[in-house]
Amino acid sequence: MEGDPPRTTAYRVCMFTYGDSIKSLPPMLNEGISLAAAHFEVESFHLSPISGSSDAEAVAPRFTSRTIRVRARNFFHSIAGQAHPSRVVAVLQYALSYSEYVLKAFARALRSRADVYIGHDLPALLPTLLAAKMRGKPVVYRANELYSETHAHVRFAWFWRLLDRLLVPACDEVVTPDEFRSRVYSEEFGAKRPPLTVRNCPPYRPRVQSTILRDELRRRGVAFSIVVLYQGLIDSMRCIEELAEASRQFQEGTVLVVMGSGFGRWTEAATALASFPRVVVLPRVPYAELPAYTASADVGILLYRNDCRNNYYCAPNKVFEYMMMGLPVIAPSFPGMLALVEGDAIGVCVNPESPAEIAAAVNRVAADDGARAGMSERALLLSRERYNWEYEFQPLLERYRFLCSGEIQRHGQGEGRAAKQSDLTRD
Repeated sequence: MEGDPPRTTAYRVCMFTYGDSIKSLPPMLNEGISLAAAHFEVESFHLSPISGSSDAEAVAPRFTSRTIRVRARNFFHSIAGQAHPSRVVAVLQYALSYSEYVLKAFARALRSRADVYIGHDLPALLPTLLAAKMRGKPVVYRANELYSETHAHVRFAWFWRLLDRLLVPACDEVVTPDEFRSRVYSEEFGAKRPPLTVRNCPPYRPRVQSTILRDELRRRGVAFSIVVLYQGLIDSMRCIEELAEASRQFQEGTVLVVMGSGFGRWTEAATALASFPRVVVLPRVPYAELPAYTASADVGILLYRNDCRNNYYCAPNKVFEYMMMGLPVIAPSFPGMLALVEGDAIGVCVNPESPAEIAAAVNRVAADDGARAGMSERALLLSRERYNWEYEFQPLLERYRFLCSGEIQRHGQGEGRAAKQSDLTRD
């Protein structure tokens, strides 16, 4: 507005998640680091782990991460663990824990005096939006998932769908990781403007030269010529059973390395997959060390079971991690993956629940050195020029600057004045 004094301090951003750590949520971590590098003052909040931790951590210059201690959650977990056999106890624990989180997050958000508020995923959006509206500030919903459909049987799915329908229309911006979920938030949940699509790409880094994975296989006495790597959550939702079964049909010399961790029956993944001679299970490694393992494989594979829309519209960062290290990719034949993997000719898409189709694709890529090299070169080129966080962040940065500048409030006031003038003219 003409006559306003120039702003002499950095814009303040306040971000929330209902997770235990921002480091386990790459979109939030990357966003915070990049905003801080662009001279925003960034403050994020996440749940305090059960074991407890310090209240504040300097993630980067101008970026501080803080914890919210939810005592109800800690109490129930301390007496019964994280899995409650009683449905009544589980419902009570979740209701009390989430209610306490909402109240405490709301109070923290009010105290932050931010210029823009960001809720990462649906549970964090409620307190974030309440504080933003009370202070007359813009709110951004980073919808990293279709939260009510993250798997086939989401607890309290009806409640999360209701929250989406109530809260999304009140958000000033909705950001999703793919155009298909953007369409859901626009057409089904009533986003006030077309959601911004920002892919879950990692920050760019050149391909690492490494043999660490191959050295580990040799140390274990595993004979191989081609290494197929699955990295990430080990779970039935990721079609691990089908992938392991497919390994029985791999051509001689091709081995599958499953690297990560799981829950329930997959807590001891090495034992669960011990009957598959061409499968080697390795433990999860720190994220900073992961590229060296990825780069020393020949093919990257990542599958999702088609039992919910969140999986069907998946746009996982693991695919981009494979590409950045030059790995051809085998992915599910779902809309987003087809456009990326086969549309950009960096791999092959398959029915993720067909071991025969998975094996055929692996064998085809493994047997053709020329095709594999071409896929690798295209993956490296696209990672450098397009599929990296630095590229994806630019439209998001422009939007945050617009929101923080107050233009959105002035724009809304202008629309209101125009509508009033129009009514007077008609009268």
